[in-house]
Amino acid sequence: MAHAFRHTPQTDRSGAMTGALVIGAGPAGLMATQELALAGHAVTLAEAKPSVARKFLMAGKSGLNLTNDAPFDKVLCAFGTAAPALRPMLEAFGPDQIRHWAEDLGQTLFTGSTGRVFPVAMKASPLLRAWLARLDGLGIEVRTRWRWQGWDAAGAARFDTPSGRQTLSPKVTILACGGASWARLGSDGAWAAHLADPLLSPFAPANMGLCVDWSAPMARHFGRPLKGIALRAGGRISRGEIVISATGLQGGGLYALSAALRSGAALTLDLAPDLSLDQLRQRLARPRGKASLSNHLRKVLKLDPAKQALLM
Repeated sequence: MAHAFRHTPQTDRSGAMTGALVIGAGPAGLMATQELALAGHAVTLAEAKPSVARKFLMAGKSGLNLTNDAPFDKVLCAFGTAAPALRPMLEAFGPDQIRHWAEDLGQTLFTGSTGRVFPVAMKASPLLRAWLARLDGLGIEVRTRWRWQGWDAAGAARFDTPSGRQTLSPKVTILACGGASWARLGSDGAWAAHLADPLLSPFAPANMGLCVDWSAPMARHFGRPLKGIALRAGGRISRGEIVISATGLQGGGLYALSAALRSGAALTLDLAPDLSLDQLRQRLARPRGKASLSNHLRKVLKLDPAKQALLM
């Protein structure tokens, strides 16, 4: 989420002035930089890491899910209680606009079985290269290894840089500093210390896994995906895929329920969501004969070994 703060224009220690300053070079910062430049502003983009969009590139390692090819109202509902506040922004730049933006940067897209939209390349680097080339053509000044340290008494933005302390005095500053989810990639949340508490809500996980203290027999299923399931928590339902890991469960199916889970809602897994309760009863009532319980479940419910292990 980007935040804009206005200051009285002042010169920095070199005597220069920048029209707009964007702090943070993830997707939000890059997009803010692009729009400011297209509107005719001189823009400086400051990034604490040695290169830009590191977390964006990491997201691309799992295919780079850009958006979802679902009706707008369904996309809006995914934002839960934040939906009313976000509606104007999503109406202005929603799933259709995201697809057009990526295609305009030369990316061919496809829609997966769950409605998620990915680049055919299934990685972020081609899209990022094209995007950075476009930004370079707009004359944007990028300063890496510039870590923001708040503002001085005159309202100038202070930075720790490879050459020492530097200041910039823009007409407008946009903070696009990210959350606190992956410090190695730049999202360390340290920037929040430079803002007064009333301006910010506490950090909370937007996408999170679930810790489970597994019994020993579950070890052979670590890394296996659970597909064709439904997850319920806090009145919400997700039909996404999850993965069994050594520490618990993770994956897109859980991420859609993060808000409910972090509030303490119980998680319910439906391993056969396309079967009604009556259908399940009928199948389970079939004679078992000499078959083991696991084989019986496999045959009548079509449960794979990972699902059987969870059920047991």
